[in-house]
Order: sequence, then structure tokens, then C-alpha cells
Amino acid sequence: MKTLLIAYGSQYGYTEQYARWISQQLEGRFTTLLLPLDQLTERAVADADVLVAGLSDYGGFLTGAQELKKYEQELRVKPFALFTVSFSGLAGASQQKLDALLAKNLGETLVQDALGTFHLRGGLDHTRLSFKHKTVMVGIRSAIAALPKKSEANQQMLDSFTRKTVDYSSQEQVEPLVEAVAALA
Repeated sequence: MKTLLIAYGSQYGYTEQYARWISQQLEGRFTTLLLPLDQLTERAVADADVLVAGLSDYGGFLTGAQELKKYEQELRVKPFALFTVSFSGLAGASQQKLDALLAKNLGETLVQDALGTFHLRGGLDHTRLSFKHKTVMVGIRSAIAALPKKSEANQQMLDSFTRKTVDYSSQEQVEPLVEAVAALA
């Protein structure tokens, strides 16, 4: 049975949850290993037949991108998929825009070499945000509130300040990624 390494960069848990769901759905087709990107090793990458990397999007910065880039040469010789998790995912930005964000953080070649890029919705728990993220959110709230026309994702962001915790993650969102990776089993 082939080995699937699912590496993830998660700050508040949504990307890790998606990594776990992907692992569960591919159980039996692969021997899977879940690993935070900050614990990724050359050995783990070398031993994997297939790799899936999940990165959390915080204002255009992808958690774990620097760790993943260290293994760019090793990744080029094996199939791998990339996914991002953000508050709005494809509900707030196009595939092209989110792929460009991946390219900005990982490099164009790594994104082009991926068997697929997938962009998923996470959530937001204002009670768990770091001081830095809370400070940034004040600016985001003001900017969105000032928009004359708000998208659904923008309105949901504003509503999150009142509700404190919102979760748009769902296991169904990983199905296209799971199908792409399962074809390699």
C-alpha cells in the first residue's frame, strides 16, 4: 500500500481538521501519516509516495509555507496536492486569485507542479485570536463596514464579530481533493 503524507500548517485548528478528514476518507487506500508542517522532515517527505499539504491563510500569509518550501526539490519527484483554508475560501475569492496567493507564498513552479489546488472554508473564533490577529481584525471590520456593497462573505465576516464564533468548515469540501488523490492509490 502506498504511503500518503498529509502535512498541515494550522493555527486555530481548521486546517488540521481538514487534514484529519482527508486522512479518514483515504483510509484503506493509503497508509496515511498526519504531520504539522513545522514538524516535517526530509525523511517523512522521502518516505511518502504522495503528499498533501494544507496551509492556513491569514491575510495573504500561509501558515507553514516556509517549511514546505524547504522540500521543494523532493516534492517535484512525487505527486502532491495543495489546499488552503481561509474564512471565505472560494466564496470570497476566485480560484485564480487563491492560486496566485499560493504562488506568492510557495513559488509559481511548485503550484504549477501540484496535481491540484483546493481552497476550503474554515471559520473564525474571535475568543481564540491572538492579540496580533485581534488587532488586524479591527482594521478588517472597519474596511468591510465601509464598503457600499458587501458580498455574502463580507457580510458573514461582519456577522462573526457579533456571533464571536462561526464555522463554515465541512467534510464535503474535501471530496474533490480526496478524489484526485484516491486516483493515485
